[in-house]
This record gives sequence, C-alpha cells and structure tokens, in this order.
Amino acid sequence: MKHRTLATLAAALACAALAGCAAYHRGSPVPRTLRAIHVPAFENQTLYPMAGAVAAQQLLDAIIEDGTFTPTAYEDARLRTQIVLSGLDADPVRYDRNHAILPDEYRLTLTATLYAFDAETGETLINGKRVSASETALTRGDFQTGVLDALPRLARRLAQNLLATLQTVGERPAP
Repeated sequence: MKHRTLATLAAALACAALAGCAAYHRGSPVPRTLRAIHVPAFENQTLYPMAGAVAAQQLLDAIIEDGTFTPTAYEDARLRTQIVLSGLDADPVRYDRNHAILPDEYRLTLTATLYAFDAETGETLINGKRVSASETALTRGDFQTGVLDALPRLARRLAQNLLATLQTVGERPAP
C-alpha cells in the first residue's frame, strides 16, 4: 500500500512537471523564413561620426555570435532592417574632488530607433521601436577621449538590446 501511494505521488509530480513545460519552446521564436537578415550602415544623427559604424559592427558581431539570424546581402534577405542612432546623451555622475564643477565620470546613453520589414510581404514587423543602452565613461580630464573609449562598450550593449528586440519578430501578442 505504501509503495502504491509513492508511485501515485511520483506519477502526479511527473505529470505536474510535464504540464509546466508544455508551453516551453526550445530555440528562437523567429520563423526560419525570417532569419536571413540585412543590416545596413546605421543612420547616425549623433555628434560622433564613428558612432554609427561602431554600433553597426557591434550588431553584426552580436548577430553572428547569437546564431539566430544569418547576415545576408540586401537582395537575399527576407528581414530588412533600418536603424537610426538618434542621440548620445551624457549625464555627470561623479565629480572631481578638487573641482566641484568638473565631472570625472559620465553615464552615457545611446538611443536607436529600429525598423524591420518583411521583404517578401512588405509587412512592417517593427515600426520605430526606440532601443537604448547605458554605460559609464571616465573622462580623465578629457571628455571627448572618455566618450570615444566607452563607445565600443556602449555600442555592444545597444547591439544586445537591438538583437533582443529583433528576436521578438516571430512572437505573437498574447490575447
């Protein structure tokens, strides 16, 4: 009798565990047909000329590392993107001990607007979603150099956030 109760309990626990995993989906929700992606050079509206190039390269690196999408030429890509860098903001977070008005460290925020289109159907999959990322930058007395030093790290964070947004293309909104 005791073994039968344990067997019944084990079976009930197994059913509960399987029921909890019923909605689990292994892999990416992006349909295979939309995995060929074209990432053009970013339109750069910031005051830093290299920000667009650095951010575009970081996104391509993140896409390759992740493996969900395959970077493809414009003509062959079903998923086409357009990304506009709209701002690089700097907010002081720490000041020089000897000069109360001279910041030593800034929090940089890079903002992009993402558009994604299905080349076959013409459907807009992502329409102007704003994506941003933040990173700190030490100025060491030179603001421009501090920003340029932090730009690759900041662009990498932005690339990860853009990639996460692109991976929602195949998801259907919950009813």
